[in-house]
Amino acid sequence: MSTRAFRDPLHYNYQSSRPMQTILYLLDRRWWWYAWFYLIFLLKHLPAWALPFLVGRMINTLSGQEDHSTEGLLVFATVYAVLLIFNIPLQVFLSTRLSGAIRRMEARLRVALITRLQHLSFSFLDTAKSGKLQAKVLRDVEQVQFMCWHMGMMAPMMLSSILMAIVYTAFTEPWILCAFVVMAPMSLTLIRFFRGMMKARNEEFRVQMESMNADVTEHIAMMPVTRAHGVEECTGRALEEQFERVERKGYELDRLNAVFGSSSWVTFQAATAGMLFVAFWFAWKGYIKPGDIVIYQSLFGMMIGSIEAIVNTFPIYTKGIESVRSIGEVIECPDLEHNEGRQEVTEVSGKVEFENIEFRYRENDEPAVHEFSLDVKPGEMVALVGHSGSGKSTLVSLLIGFRRPTAGRILLDGVDMESIDMRTWRRFISVVPQQPLLFSGTLRENIAYGLDGLTDDRINDAIDMANLRGFVDNHPTGLDTAVGEGGATLSGGQRQRVAIARAFVRDPRIIVLDEATSALDVVSERQVQEAIERLARGRTTFVIAHRLSTIRNAHRIVVLEHGRIVEMGTREELLQQEGLFHEMLALQS
Repeated sequence: MSTRAFRDPLHYNYQSSRPMQTILYLLDRRWWWYAWFYLIFLLKHLPAWALPFLVGRMINTLSGQEDHSTEGLLVFATVYAVLLIFNIPLQVFLSTRLSGAIRRMEARLRVALITRLQHLSFSFLDTAKSGKLQAKVLRDVEQVQFMCWHMGMMAPMMLSSILMAIVYTAFTEPWILCAFVVMAPMSLTLIRFFRGMMKARNEEFRVQMESMNADVTEHIAMMPVTRAHGVEECTGRALEEQFERVERKGYELDRLNAVFGSSSWVTFQAATAGMLFVAFWFAWKGYIKPGDIVIYQSLFGMMIGSIEAIVNTFPIYTKGIESVRSIGEVIECPDLEHNEGRQEVTEVSGKVEFENIEFRYRENDEPAVHEFSLDVKPGEMVALVGHSGSGKSTLVSLLIGFRRPTAGRILLDGVDMESIDMRTWRRFISVVPQQPLLFSGTLRENIAYGLDGLTDDRINDAIDMANLRGFVDNHPTGLDTAVGEGGATLSGGQRQRVAIARAFVRDPRIIVLDEATSALDVVSERQVQEAIERLARGRTTFVIAHRLSTIRNAHRIVVLEHGRIVEMGTREELLQQEGLFHEMLALQS
């Protein structure tokens, strides 16, 4: 398989309605791989099949029913011993080959999920809880892997044992085969009886587990707020109720599995005992020899044991199939951001034109942005101000391409956004949000995020431009300083300057500043503001601002209300109008 096939999992022929076909496709093995795997498995399992025949021949020899020489039995025993010894390397060989195929499939599934999530539209991500998505990437893929391992190691043995028992008995004593055929189907009725219930229980349990993962993820993220407001008991009670629902569904599933397992065990034991009496009757009547009782009883035990294994594996199979369907909810989701085949962006000057833009969220009747038109020149700084809900963040999402206008169009350097591969466009954009997103790596890793081959000189230049030099020099580990999860070891101002340094190393043509200084103290704000002014120099910049004192250098200020432009001009022009901007500034003074 090529590297591209591994890294481009969206080309997989994933069909959750055909789970086994999908799994075989993901395993990506030719027919001959399964053929030699099966042949080696037969060779490995020969000792288990040979032993009943050896014991039967010994009993018949001792009872005088057959005349086997001691030398012949010794040769048989020697061959058996050799096969037994070779079982170890053959088992290791098969296990490693199967593990390699399944582990690769496991990795491909996780890559497929993550890649698909990166291509899905933000309307999908708005409604999908991160905990549920995490459960699909971790738990569901693990369930599929577990099912494939069981099937790979158990299916050849079970099918071969059943086939050998039927073929040998059919040629030697067809009437005993009739007993096989009568007793074995009793076991299969259990699968048919429990199939629907187990499918429903597994689906209910999976849904509850996904909900629990989502709630726990949210609870951990909200823990500082929870403790600050003293509502630990309330949120703990809500989580406790969720845990109880998972416990109840899990208990119901376990109880059903227990009834299923015990019923299958009783059925199989009854069938085995019945077969023993049948073989005894045949020997008593003289139709078979005493030693043949061992052979036929062992063959029936193999067959019924294989059926029992199939039945006992059914819960694992059901969970795996349900997980295949769960993963399909993401991989097969058609709500994609379409970029394939569109024009790639190789150069950006920074000119942006909004032409009569309208956008409404699915759950809202009123548009979030309405009749919005604006021409932004390369290198211009435009500030977007307005009360909460006026449409500022929505406009930025439209600019970045996270959302698409429901009416109107956006031109980027004169080219309609709908004809552009937005992934290539975003390489020329840097966003500095109100709450910078940092991960638990080093300072170097956070600044160079997503860029390979950056030199320390380039990173140090970005640090200087972002006013981070003092922080770096005060730490003995310098660029290798750990920032903690979410930048926990940094102050708010330091996190903002790391985000600005991250923007500097990309040398973007368009900057989006989303309330980058609103949560900072006066000293940190001044340091961040100086870094922002350096970053914005010569670049098209969009600033979302609630603190109006931070947009003194904006070339134009656009005042929004209910998704419409109500005022636009320089700071001095808007103050002279004594409109909404004047009122907002007066409230902050």
